[in-house]
Amino acid sequence: MIAILTMLFRKMAKNRWLVAGLLAGMCLCTALTSSMPIYKNASLQRMLTKELERHYERTSTYPGSIVATGTPNFQPEDVGKQAAFLRTYDALWEKDALLDPSLTVLDYVKERQTVTFRIVPADPTRMDPEENRVAKLAMRTGLKEHVRLIDGRMPSPEPQNGVYEALVTDSMLVKLGMVLGVEVVSDDDDWAEQIRIVPVGVVAESDLNDMYWDFMRLSGYDATFFVDDALFEAEIVDGAKVPVGNVRWEASFDYSRFTLESAIRFTEAKERLDAAYKQRMPFNSNVRAPAEAIMSVYEEKEATLESLLWSLNVPLYILVAFYLYMVSGLLVEKQKSEVAVLRSRGAGRWQIIALFAMESAVLSIVALMVGPYLGAAFTAVLGSSDSFMSFVQRKALPVRVDGDSFAFAGAAAAFSFVVYLIPVFLATRFSIVDQKRASARGNRASVWHRFGLDAVLLAVSLYGLYTFRKRIAEMTALGLDAGAIATDPLLFAVPSMFILGFGLALLRLYPWFVKLVYWIGKSRWTASQYSSLLQVGRRSRQYELFMMFLVLTVGTGLYSASAARTINGNMEDQIWYAQGADVVLRQDWVDDAPPPAGPGMEAPPPVSDRINYLEPDFDVFSSLPGVRSAARVFTKEKAVVWTKEENVQARLIGIHTDEFGMTSWMKDGLLPYHFYEYLNLIAPDPRAVLVSRSMAEAFELTPGDVIDVGWSDTSRMQATVYGTIDYFPTFNPNPAGAETNPDAPKPYLVVGHLETIQNELALEPYDVWIDVASPDDREALYAAIGEKRIQLVSIHDTNELVADSRSDPFRMAMNGVMSLGFLLSLAITLVGFLLYWVLALQGRTLQFGIFRAMGLTFRNIVGMLGTEQLLTSGAGFAIGLLSGATASYLFVPLFQLSFDPGRVVPPFQVMIESQDTTRLLLFIAAMLVVALVALAASLSRVKLHQALKLGED
Repeated sequence: MIAILTMLFRKMAKNRWLVAGLLAGMCLCTALTSSMPIYKNASLQRMLTKELERHYERTSTYPGSIVATGTPNFQPEDVGKQAAFLRTYDALWEKDALLDPSLTVLDYVKERQTVTFRIVPADPTRMDPEENRVAKLAMRTGLKEHVRLIDGRMPSPEPQNGVYEALVTDSMLVKLGMVLGVEVVSDDDDWAEQIRIVPVGVVAESDLNDMYWDFMRLSGYDATFFVDDALFEAEIVDGAKVPVGNVRWEASFDYSRFTLESAIRFTEAKERLDAAYKQRMPFNSNVRAPAEAIMSVYEEKEATLESLLWSLNVPLYILVAFYLYMVSGLLVEKQKSEVAVLRSRGAGRWQIIALFAMESAVLSIVALMVGPYLGAAFTAVLGSSDSFMSFVQRKALPVRVDGDSFAFAGAAAAFSFVVYLIPVFLATRFSIVDQKRASARGNRASVWHRFGLDAVLLAVSLYGLYTFRKRIAEMTALGLDAGAIATDPLLFAVPSMFILGFGLALLRLYPWFVKLVYWIGKSRWTASQYSSLLQVGRRSRQYELFMMFLVLTVGTGLYSASAARTINGNMEDQIWYAQGADVVLRQDWVDDAPPPAGPGMEAPPPVSDRINYLEPDFDVFSSLPGVRSAARVFTKEKAVVWTKEENVQARLIGIHTDEFGMTSWMKDGLLPYHFYEYLNLIAPDPRAVLVSRSMAEAFELTPGDVIDVGWSDTSRMQATVYGTIDYFPTFNPNPAGAETNPDAPKPYLVVGHLETIQNELALEPYDVWIDVASPDDREALYAAIGEKRIQLVSIHDTNELVADSRSDPFRMAMNGVMSLGFLLSLAITLVGFLLYWVLALQGRTLQFGIFRAMGLTFRNIVGMLGTEQLLTSGAGFAIGLLSGATASYLFVPLFQLSFDPGRVVPPFQVMIESQDTTRLLLFIAAMLVVALVALAASLSRVKLHQALKLGED
């Protein structure tokens, strides 16, 4: 065994660069695979924590709480059973929630209340005995630690001469006309024993922000005597002196430490408690968790994100698998003579395969151990992605390498192990005679060309394109949800199949292209160029795998870049279009509307039929720091438009054309003419309006037609149609509710002059749109609004909405994986490129030695290598760029399935940015130069006499 291991490690050391390249590919494969569960858990946990924090801020109710209430309804004759009944529920809480190790308990409150009973003063001279008073006894665990004494003292935990000392609220003393320190007694015929109570202290909440008071405040206990917990349990529950009327349990868990697992355990605990309460108190109980709706959807989100990650990683897996196969093939090719010699000397095929399997196992184990931790580093890259190829410093994801990540890495390592053995299995079929015979056959067509793999891949990918386009049309027509299709792995695998098939198809023509180049300059090529053309033309098959590798890496990189740019650009365009400007706010307008009615009161009648408003100062915004321009934008959602035929509801927008044009955001290319041309069209005439194309087509409106505009409680304003528009900031021309009603009408829009609307219809509140000079000026703007005490009803910052969108874990996953894929495709290309050419140089040492002996200079040989680089690597890069660009224009439009195809505004548009192509071209040029320099440096170290001593090739 030691001898075998020694031989194994010597063999690996002899081919150390190829082995290192193979190990890097295996580590990459395990890292990509293990990063999926790591990223999924980390991102969903951060999203869960953020959503729970937002819930807390919005509702002021602690999101990690479970609250159960019930009304046992014990009759006086059954009161002896209440102790066992309540203890059963206490044990249920302990078992199902409080003792769960994945949940950290912050607070646990039990509350019990008796039924209400009539009370009378023990001394009629101290209180009015004729007043009707009802009250109840209660206990609430932890009460003393969360209240402050306003008057009196804390009660005794034991009855004092048969009297229960209790805490009360100030409102109870007022409501029941009681005095602190005056004893009262129960006056109820349902139980024989009289209850004696004396209030000794008045309390209030010590901190209303304490989670202890999230669900109940002391204001709701204006007829309750709070006695000591132990006293209540001993005298009321166990002593069965009074039936328990209401019970309550509250448990608060530390939501900041929730993981996906503990969130699921939390919802399961709530469901078990709910089932138990409904079984015993079916009509008188309620179990709720304020944030249950947030946590209950995380299993679905987990499945969706996992599907998205698998889908996004499909092109990377194809790329890594191809890289592993290519490097494995190079490694086996370099040892093919040794394998053939071993076969001819009696070594069995499976013995040779076992030797290579041991090598593959060693590399796979190393990759398995390294992969999950490298995957954690990849997760950090995914978590910091802000957009495609844009990374920011944000709070790190809570990365955790666990058993799932090692399980995924193990599957990837097994896959890498098998891929390495495929070329070994093929190579061991040949003896040394077979190898010489195959070498003598010359430039025979490759397996994939002989079996038409290029045609099969193109046919399958184009059929997939047809199928997805058909489904998009159906989704758009029916208004259905396309979410399931958007994460279909085939949506990401089919483009890779197309790039591979398209590249193979072009490689069929490649030998003819080389012959054409040879024929064009047949009488003008130098000796080195002539040799390069003969080498590439006669042995084009040996370059095919390498060229196909370049096609796949470059094509995948360009496709990933265009897909990411397109999805990001369309997402952010939709946000900007829906908002209309950098900042949209509304001031607080003073009006003469009557104030809202208080509880139990009737609202005062309005002064007039229409509310009158006082317009606040608008000019103040122009002087605020960072404001480039500001615009007033009035919107009336349900205005009425009277045409020649009928009246319809439409959206009315009132603007000042000049300030609106300088302030608003509008994407170029949405309208036949520039957006400003339409504003200039209506600017001279105060009664000019623009109408939506939907309205113009529905009522046959043309420029020059007159319409009336108004709304309830206003007169009509006459306006003249000057033009029609398909899009306008914030206006969605698609019908609302098409998902449930395919015949839903398209919305209508009228855009007019704000001043005319205010003068002829009514002065009503409008929004203020602000164009901020620089994103850095926002803090100064908000500070100035506060300093000038500008009262706002609402404010929306478009850049914050874009930032929130970029922080979405699904979008971060997309940007991170595609950015990572782009970078990895470049890195894999570089490593594979250098490995291939260095090994090719080593295999042709004798040939170069002969050329030198024939009189070719070192410069001639470097020129020959440069020509070969252009003919092979250059052609591979060119085909890759062409394949990637073609795939982008064909398949990137399918990503509109990530949105609602019928509601995307602005329309979905493919975006291929020149900077991504420029990056690829610069990288390719740099790689060619680096490879040529490396080859020249390696060639310069070859001694002529050493090359000639190698003997026959």
